[in-house]
Amino acid sequence: MASMNLFSSASLSAILVLLSPRLASARDAFVFLGATGDNALRPSGVWQGVYEAYTAGEFNKVGGLDIHVAMNTPHTELELHQKVNATLTPLHEELTKTSGWSCKVENCSVHSFLSNVTTNIWKGRDADSQAKAMAPSLEGYERITVYLSIPPFVFGSWSDAAIKNWDNKGEYRVHIAAEKPFGNDIPSSKKLHRDILKPGLPDANLHLVDHWLSFFINRHLLELRALILPRLKTSSGNAASWDSNTFSRVVVTEYEERGLEGRGEFFDGVGQVRDMVQSHLLQVMALSLIDTATPHEKLNEAKLGLFNKTSVTNCSLGQYKGFLLEPKLKFHANFADSTDCGIQLSVDTEAWKGVPITIQTGKDMGATIYTVDFYEKDGPGVLTFELGREEVGLGGIRVTNWNITDDSEFVAPAPGFSQNKTLKAVPAVNNGTGFFLNYSMPGLYFPQAYSMMAAALLTRDYHVAFVTYPQCERSWQIVTASSEAECLDPAPGKVEVYEPPSTCGNTPPAVCNTGKTVEYLYNVTFACNPEHNKEWSNISLYQAKCHISGGPEDLAYLIV
Repeated sequence: MASMNLFSSASLSAILVLLSPRLASARDAFVFLGATGDNALRPSGVWQGVYEAYTAGEFNKVGGLDIHVAMNTPHTELELHQKVNATLTPLHEELTKTSGWSCKVENCSVHSFLSNVTTNIWKGRDADSQAKAMAPSLEGYERITVYLSIPPFVFGSWSDAAIKNWDNKGEYRVHIAAEKPFGNDIPSSKKLHRDILKPGLPDANLHLVDHWLSFFINRHLLELRALILPRLKTSSGNAASWDSNTFSRVVVTEYEERGLEGRGEFFDGVGQVRDMVQSHLLQVMALSLIDTATPHEKLNEAKLGLFNKTSVTNCSLGQYKGFLLEPKLKFHANFADSTDCGIQLSVDTEAWKGVPITIQTGKDMGATIYTVDFYEKDGPGVLTFELGREEVGLGGIRVTNWNITDDSEFVAPAPGFSQNKTLKAVPAVNNGTGFFLNYSMPGLYFPQAYSMMAAALLTRDYHVAFVTYPQCERSWQIVTASSEAECLDPAPGKVEVYEPPSTCGNTPPAVCNTGKTVEYLYNVTFACNPEHNKEWSNISLYQAKCHISGGPEDLAYLIV
């Protein structure tokens, strides 16, 4: 279809460039905001996820799906297509070489996929005017899903614009999906929630994105737990149960081999607890502990119930040496950004009362590890769920020093978009150690987490892949603990500086403690003096601390 340019009269402050206009040709519409951002274009990001779901035929499950991209000048349709083509072409090539993948639509080329995309480009940042201009092309859809991969401060204005211009007199056809972290703390998350719902969006139509919920093992965690449990016994020889009678402690681990490597600006003022614990790992903890008999439609209710019984008992925090050399960092006199944390939690339910729960996560740890470990009560055994098959290459259930009672063949869920697909497996456990179920072998096709999330969103399956706002708010309350200074924004003197394991000969992920804290780095390493003015002339944190007038707290720190 030929491009068409529409220009407003001179009295209007914005110019609309509407490219490739079309009327509804499918049942649902996906309106993508932030389509040229880093999260949209990165490997395993939104565009790759939506495309992979498209190749699997997921669009057809709802009677077809059209994609509408809303952008602002100076972006162009040509730029969008070039950038999307650059991120999707390598994925398409990889998929065609992947055992187990096959194209489920007539044409899986990137060109064919992009033919489903309508682009709307607006001069200025007026959400209401742009949404009004897009309304005719969105008129015929049964459901409109708005994906907010944009700065949170405009969530409310776009929610208002979408409801006002697209909701067809209260039919509630507009759904909104928002990227996490949702807010930076309790007050900001509440404000975002109010701003999005204020125009009249039902709370049930707000879906908070957590791609960790779409990792295969996490998505099937309750089912996989139910498979292993009957084949375990306690140290006293009794049948195992999923509670304090069988397990003495539980550890959720997310470690990353490398540091931020130039991306420190995006981590500044965030820290590891916000980045991973509040956003992802509390969800993994809940899936690891709730009753395996929880029905699909009651999953969110069960997770919230467990969160309501969860509290922090201790936080230990670290920052890797070299983080403060990252570009575009600001100086925060009263707190330090942790890049490593170990959070001790208490879950005061009948099943888990008295069992220590640990969430540990860090960057520059020398190894990438995504696991949940259950430690045998009064015994040497460890039951481990390998979570990150899609990113780490390891997935499955293994035991260490814990004999299983039955090594016969069984049926387990198989990877892929179908929820009913299964495979047959035989445990490979010798003398209590080995894999009960191993998904790490070649030949299995694991769709990316974002593709499973996109498929769930676009096929209206909201129970498993998304977080509800009450869960989000309660997660903020948990990590806030007694105050934000306990885990979220710790004092510099509370945050120990570490180096990767290789610097002292440790085995990953055992990092090397330097014996210093971030407070030492602030006061000594980056002390403001003529010598350091030369040494740290290109270091943004030093410049912010010593040469740029900041807020009152920064100035007070300099006076001291």
